[in-house]
Amino acid sequence: MKCLTDDILVVSNFFEDSISIVNLIRGEEVRKIKLCDSGHHFSSPQFGPNHMALCHEKELLYVPNSWNNSISIIDLAGTKIIDTIFVGSCPSQVILCPKYRHIYVANTDSNSVSVLDMEGLDLIVQLPTGGMPHGMAITDNEERIFIGNYGSMEITEILTKTNEKAKNHKVQCNPWHLRIDNSGKFLYVVSYNNQFNTNGKICVYEVSTLEEKMRIYVGRMPIEAISDNKNRYLYITDFDMDCVHIYDLENNRYSDNIKVDPMPHGIELDSGGGRLYVTSMGRNTVDIVDIYKKTMLRSIPVGREPTSIFRGI
Repeated sequence: MKCLTDDILVVSNFFEDSISIVNLIRGEEVRKIKLCDSGHHFSSPQFGPNHMALCHEKELLYVPNSWNNSISIIDLAGTKIIDTIFVGSCPSQVILCPKYRHIYVANTDSNSVSVLDMEGLDLIVQLPTGGMPHGMAITDNEERIFIGNYGSMEITEILTKTNEKAKNHKVQCNPWHLRIDNSGKFLYVVSYNNQFNTNGKICVYEVSTLEEKMRIYVGRMPIEAISDNKNRYLYITDFDMDCVHIYDLENNRYSDNIKVDPMPHGIELDSGGGRLYVTSMGRNTVDIVDIYKKTMLRSIPVGREPTSIFRGI
């Protein structure tokens, strides 16, 4: 029996060291999984779960723990932690490559990516990246992975078949969070923005060549971005302005913004393309946003400091 459907959201709660399972039909958190309840003792008293990945085949959730230098593997059907694997320092995101049965973990403080075997969870290789790798994205054919290194203004390209680093591409931004659009043609890269820079920036690259195609200046502190199903609009969470920006990609211009709860972070789009789901680290909620009416419909309480979010399928 499948426990994950399109009506389910999975949310990582960074400060609370937990994973929330949200039922959208009921409009509430229905389960909470504590990462430190496995009966083991760890060197770090806190975990700091970050950007997760899901193996749909086995309904296993892979969670990078930034403060614990590990990833937790959770059986969602049984709601239990089945293993915790130590990787590099400050892991920020994990990506799965089912095609070659590999797991990739970006280690921000180690300037590396850990490559694990999906079956035995053994370390295959530790690949060097640029400075401070964080976000990652995998191509539709699962042959290439891109890692954003916001400390060195580079995007590392890895070939998944051989687990070799193809190149560190120098770029004109500080790559932080990455997303490939539904067409598989464009890579959206949110540039890391510190407190001394008041202009947010997103760079758009062609996936096949990694050539820059567009540069978007928007907001003050963009965090994550996602385009709609037809790649007409780009939706961007702004941590500093408490809103979701709407950028018109077809006409290359700013369109509008939607006010949400404070300190928005993660963002996902439903399968029908009419609603956005946005995590609020300031109010510890998931906000449901109607993109046609450009309004926030409701907020669902989750754990403390929710970061990443995705739909069940």
